[in-house]
Amino acid sequence: MRSAHPGRRAVRLAVATSLCGALMVTPALSAFADPDPVYPSQHQVDTAKAAAASTAQRVAALDARYAAANASLAEVQMRAAAAAEAFNGAQYELGKKRAAAQAAGERAASAQRQADAASTEVRQYAAAVYQQGGSLGDLEAFLSSKGPQELLDRASSLEAVGAARNRTLQRASATSVVADTMRRQAAQAEAQQLAAKQRAEQARSAAQAQADAAVAATARIQNEQQAMTAELAKLRNTSVALERERQDGLRAAAEARAAAAAAAEQARLAAARAAAARTAAARQAAARARQEAARQAAAARAAAEAARRAATHPTTRPSPRPQPKPKPQPKPTPPPPPSTGGGVSAVLSYARAQIGKPYQWGGTGPDSFDCSGLTMMAWRQAGVYLSHYTGAQWSETDRVPISDLQPGDLVFYGSSGESSHHMGLYVGGGRMIEAPYTGASVREADIYRSDLLPYGGRVR
Repeated sequence: MRSAHPGRRAVRLAVATSLCGALMVTPALSAFADPDPVYPSQHQVDTAKAAAASTAQRVAALDARYAAANASLAEVQMRAAAAAEAFNGAQYELGKKRAAAQAAGERAASAQRQADAASTEVRQYAAAVYQQGGSLGDLEAFLSSKGPQELLDRASSLEAVGAARNRTLQRASATSVVADTMRRQAAQAEAQQLAAKQRAEQARSAAQAQADAAVAATARIQNEQQAMTAELAKLRNTSVALERERQDGLRAAAEARAAAAAAAEQARLAAARAAAARTAAARQAAARARQEAARQAAAARAAAEAARRAATHPTTRPSPRPQPKPKPQPKPTPPPPPSTGGGVSAVLSYARAQIGKPYQWGGTGPDSFDCSGLTMMAWRQAGVYLSHYTGAQWSETDRVPISDLQPGDLVFYGSSGESSHHMGLYVGGGRMIEAPYTGASVREADIYRSDLLPYGGRVR
């Protein structure tokens, strides 16, 4: 057999060598390669999850801070409104003390005029006696006495004093005593007026301080909320405008939940009142039934006794006495109906026309209002003169349950009507027109809030 050509043998050797090298290199490369590559890696996934969780936690924390800032702002505004109404209350009391002082002063002046007239009458009497040549006698004691009371004491021991002269002296003494009493009362009333004026000035300063604090706190809180909104937009990869809308939505939802809770509480109170009324009516009906049963039993006993007497003494049969009719039970007095016609219509029209005007503590229009100033001026359009103070308007109106409100009624907020710090004018449908707080404007709003009192006020 012939040998292969030397060139071909060389080629075959080179190919074989290459194949062997390839077989030897492939396992080595496989040893360094990842048999199942993953993109992204588990580390990257864990990192991303941690970052997302951190972002969510940060967003939740910022949302909570934003809501807390809203609550702080509402608290500051409430304190400012309460201080404003405290000033209105101090002004209201000052007005009453001023009127009392004026009346006391007029009474004192009238009493002094009567005392002066009585004293003049005594002196004229003495002058007449002197001109007639008579001795002044005991009148000298009057003219030299220290006062009418001392005169009366001395004159009573003088036998020469006649009845007419004694009556004159008594009148002079009495009018002098009355004048002294009236002067003391007038001085006391003036002191009370001065104290009320000082309290009003202190209340004015406190109201202004609270209003200034509310303005400063509002600016500070709003700046903080703007910074939080920008951070939220960055964390959530949205815009500041969208985040602001989101926060407004969250606040509106929170207010809606609070309003729903307040409405539910008012409904519960209304149901409790209705149940109590039914229970009271049932008790009254039961009492009337017991009284009627007792009356009928007494009548039956009387009839039996009459029959027994008739059987024993047939010739003496007394005429039957008519039974008295039961007295009708008084019905509970419902609250007076709301004013109708042009009155309420004018009140509501005026209030609606003020929407958009700024709140100003102590304001009664025409350019700005506080809460009681708005309701006062609204009802003045119907010829009703309420006082510029929530506590006074509570006293000047009749109580009506919130469930029975009618347009034109007043709603109050606080721990009690006498100390209420806010109020509004009911327009129907669970809505009111109010002058809310410093920095806001007259607006229409929901009546249901956590401090809504269960009774409103109906103008008499």
